[in-house]
Amino acid sequence: MLLQNQEIQLTIILGSLVVIFFGVILIITITQYKQREFKHQLEKDLLKREFSHTLLQSQLEIKEQTLRHLAYELHDNLGQIASLIKINLNTLQLDDREKSVQKIEDTKELTRQLITDLKSLSVSLNGDLIAKLGLLKGIENEVNRLNKTGQFITQLKVEGLSVPLEESTTIILYRMVQEIINNIVKHSEAKHIEFLATASENLFTLVIRDDGVGFNLEEKVNSGGSGLLNLQSRAKLIHAQFSIQSSPGAGTKICIELPLTPYADPTNR
Repeated sequence: MLLQNQEIQLTIILGSLVVIFFGVILIITITQYKQREFKHQLEKDLLKREFSHTLLQSQLEIKEQTLRHLAYELHDNLGQIASLIKINLNTLQLDDREKSVQKIEDTKELTRQLITDLKSLSVSLNGDLIAKLGLLKGIENEVNRLNKTGQFITQLKVEGLSVPLEESTTIILYRMVQEIINNIVKHSEAKHIEFLATASENLFTLVIRDDGVGFNLEEKVNSGGSGLLNLQSRAKLIHAQFSIQSSPGAGTKICIELPLTPYADPTNR
């Protein structure tokens, strides 16, 4: 009888220990799950803030770039046209009908050009222009600006499907393109620049090539250049792959690959 009681007590103790053990395991599991959930929420909130900050920064940088372009156009293009109009009007010789008619026609053509350029500038002042026009139209405008300088031969090639991108993605991508163009203009000594945009149902790819002096990519990465890091960071935020191929004397090739389906918006992660 005593032995039987001891066995019952032992069974109860062992059963209690098993229940306690599994209870502890359950508590630990729930605690770890809650910690992971909390950490995930923190990461999600941080990603949202980072995305929003980058988007706002990109919008401000696009506006700043637009204002710089506006100042350049006013000083070097519109100012020059206006000066020519003034000179033509001041030098009109009304007693020489033939010369006056020709000069008036020249002035009318200059005036038409001035009006066209002013309209173009007024459109570019719209801060939401890129989101409305789309990335490819924005790149086309940049290509036209580069060609207009006479220092570059630039072209845009488009292959594949028409790609509707999220406005926020468009703004960030366009700002990346502007930053790449600025680097090419300032540092590459290139003569030819090519943009190739291709799209399928699942992937949008933008390749930018130049025939400039190139650079040592490993040295640039190791030096932690802020421009390169900034481009990589922005690509990461929109879940795009960003890569560079370059070497001294061999030009530079930059590739941005953006998955299209499903669209991974960090704000809805």
